[in-house]
Amino acid sequence: MTLYDADTVDTCTWPQTPQARLARDYFVPLMKRGSTAFLSDRTTLRLLAMDDLRIPLAINEAEYGNSPLHSLWVRYIGLPVQAVTARTYGAARAVVMRGAMRTLGGMLKAARIDKCVYVDHWLVLRNLSVELDEARLERLTAFLVERFPGHAIVFPAINPANASPLLNTLAARDYGFVYGSHTRMTLPTHEVSRQVRENRRRDGRLLEAAGYRVVDGRELPECAPRLRELYRSLNADKYHSTLDFTEEWFAWTLREGIFQYWLAVKDGRVDGFYATHVSDDTVWSPLFGYDLSLPQELGLYRGLVHRLMQDALEVGLTIELGPGADPFKSLRGSQPVPRWTAYYVKHLSGFRQYAWRTLQRYVNGGVRPAANAMLRKIDGDGIVGFGPLTLPFTPPTGQTPREAARALREQVDALEDSLESAARLEGEARLRALSPLSQTLHNWPQPMRRVVALRERLTRLEQEARRKPAQAAAPTSVAPADQARQLLQDATRWGDTALVAAHLGEVPAPHLKALVEALRQAAGSVGVVLTATRGGKVVLVTAASDALRGQGVDAGQLMAQAAPCVEGKGGGSPEVAWGGGSRADGIEAALSATRRFVESRLAGPVPSGGVG
Repeated sequence: MTLYDADTVDTCTWPQTPQARLARDYFVPLMKRGSTAFLSDRTTLRLLAMDDLRIPLAINEAEYGNSPLHSLWVRYIGLPVQAVTARTYGAARAVVMRGAMRTLGGMLKAARIDKCVYVDHWLVLRNLSVELDEARLERLTAFLVERFPGHAIVFPAINPANASPLLNTLAARDYGFVYGSHTRMTLPTHEVSRQVRENRRRDGRLLEAAGYRVVDGRELPECAPRLRELYRSLNADKYHSTLDFTEEWFAWTLREGIFQYWLAVKDGRVDGFYATHVSDDTVWSPLFGYDLSLPQELGLYRGLVHRLMQDALEVGLTIELGPGADPFKSLRGSQPVPRWTAYYVKHLSGFRQYAWRTLQRYVNGGVRPAANAMLRKIDGDGIVGFGPLTLPFTPPTGQTPREAARALREQVDALEDSLESAARLEGEARLRALSPLSQTLHNWPQPMRRVVALRERLTRLEQEARRKPAQAAAPTSVAPADQARQLLQDATRWGDTALVAAHLGEVPAPHLKALVEALRQAAGSVGVVLTATRGGKVVLVTAASDALRGQGVDAGQLMAQAAPCVEGKGGGSPEVAWGGGSRADGIEAALSATRRFVESRLAGPVPSGGVG
C-alpha cells in the first residue's frame, strides 16, 4: 500500500481500469496544482494505491470556511444556523434553536470534528464508490489510522442505491453512520404516471419555443468565462457556502473532456448550461447554471433539466438530479434517495469519540426525521430509506442503476428479437404476433432511443401486414375448372376432408360464381371459403358439399365465422352462402377463423397443409 503526494505521484503505476484512468486524468492534475488552483475549498489531496485500486483522499485539519463538501461543521451547524430565522420558526423558537445549535457547534469544534481523512473522495463527482471486501477495508483502515492517527476516517455521502455493498462492509468493520443529505434519482425502469409524462412533454418544448439550440460545449471552446459567470450567479453568489470554481477549472474540464458540457445558445449567446459525467450506469451533473436575469416564463431551467434527464433515459441509464427544487423534480418522476457518511474514530480520544456520537444522535435523530417529513409532503408516504437507520443497507430504488440498465438492455434485446420473428410472418399471423409487442412498446415507462426505433419498425410492419392481407390466388385468366383443381391441391386437409380457404384478389363476379360451382362438384367432403375484393369492398362466398354437411358443417356456419372478421354479413342456403364486408385487413382473419372452426368440428389430427 502506497500513499502518493504531488511530488511522488508520477512514479505511480496505473492499472487498466476505468477507476484508475479517471484518477490519473482527473484527480492527479488537481493534486499536483493544489485544490485552490481550481476550487474555493482548501484541502490536501493524496492518492492511495492498494492492489489494483487507486483511491483519492482529501485530508482536512480544521477548515471551517470550506463548503459542506469538505466541512462537516458547515454542513451540520454553519448552514442550518443560517436557515433558522424568526420568519420560519418564530422569534422565540429561533433564538432557542440557534443557541442549541451553536452550543453543539462549539463542542464539535473543540473536538476538531473537521480533522478528517475523506476516503474515496472525488470532489464534485458522485457514484464512484470503491468496491472493498472486509479484508481490504480492514487493511485500508489500519493503514490510514497509522499514517493519520489524529484524523477521523470518513467515507462521505455514500448512496445506497449504488453502493449498498460498501455500506454493509463498512458496518461490519465498526464504522458508524451519519445521515448526510438526500439526492434524487430516476431509474429507466421506473413506471411514471400520465401526469409526469405530460409534464415532461411540456418541458421538452420549452427551449425550442424560446429560440434556443442545445449545442456541444466543444463547439464553443472559449466559453469558459461565461460558464463560470452563469454558475456563480446561480450558486456561489446566491449561496455563499457553495463550492466555487475558477475560470481555469471550466476551461480545463471542457478542453480535456473531463465532463460533457451542453449549452443553451440563442443569438450567439450562452444563457444556460449543464455538465454531465457517467459512472456506474448513472448520469450525474456536477455543474449547472443559467442566467437568472432572464424572464422565468422562458422556462430555461425546466428545459435544461428536461434535456439533462433525456441524456440518461434515452440511452437506458439512471439520472441523478441531486437535491433542491424537490417539488419540481418530484413532478418529473424523480425519487428521493438518502446519502450516508461513514466514520471510524476508535483510535481517537474519548472526548472526540463522544463528539462524533453526539453528532450522530443529533443528525440521525433530528435532521433525518425533519428531512423525512419534508420529503413525505412532496413525494407521499412511499419514499424509502428515510426512516431510522436499519441494517443491512438495501437499494431504496428497488434495483441498483447497474441492475436497471442490464435488465432494460435484456428486455429491449428480447423485443428486438420478437419483432424480427414477427417480420417473417404475413397478414393476420403477423398482426397477432405484433399485438402484445405493440402494447409493451407504446406503454414503455421512459423514453429510450432503441425503443423509439422499435416503435417505428413496429408501425411499418403493421402497415405492411394490412396492405397485404393475403396473397392472391391464381390469375382470373385461368379457367375456373383449372383454378378449382389447383385450389383443391393446396387445400387444408383433415383426413378425407378438404377446406379451400383462399383470397382471390380482384375477380369478376361470373368467374367467382363459376369457380364456386366447380368446387361444389368436386368429389368428397369439401368446404369452400373464398374472398375477393371489388371497389374497396370484400366479397365472401362459402360452400359445403353433401359429405361435409353430413359431418355437421354447412355454408351458413362458415359464413358466420368469416363475415364478422371483415365487418360484414351474409346468408344463403346450407349449400352456398354469399356475403360481403368493408374491412380488407380482416381477410386473413376470416380465412383463419373458418379453418379453426372446421378443425374444431371435425376434431381430427393436426392438418398437413396450410391455408390456400
